[in-house]
Amino acid sequence: MNRQSIPGIKALGYVPAEKLQREIMYKYLAGLPVGIFTEVTPIAFVGVPTCEAVSTYNNNGRVEQTTLRFRTLDDVPTNRHIAFVITDCNGQSYVIGQHEKPRPIIKTTSTTGTPGGDPAVCSVEVTLYAQKSLIPCIRS
Repeated sequence: MNRQSIPGIKALGYVPAEKLQREIMYKYLAGLPVGIFTEVTPIAFVGVPTCEAVSTYNNNGRVEQTTLRFRTLDDVPTNRHIAFVITDCNGQSYVIGQHEKPRPIIKTTSTTGTPGGDPAVCSVEVTLYAQKSLIPCIRS
């Protein structure tokens, strides 16, 4: 089992999946650069978001599971297909999701704040299972 953890996320956003290039996972696996040529809608996050990619052997092949967790006050659209774009502290960007299936699974949990000062936020967990689910990309 291989693990990859992003060294601190400084920017987070989403794009409509239909605006991404087709077959970006296969382009990356073939050694071609993957570019994001559309505007990324930023998501303001609360606290420290985390992203982890775990690669395991499953049914005669490798499967990578990427899990992105963050808390936000923004509305994250769950009624349409979106892909998430993150940028780490080293300036490297990654995309989670693609134009085609498989699609990211988006789980949202709304909580109320506490009188002690915890914020009333929405916790979002994004999970994607694919041959390669955390794809390095170039943003235009």
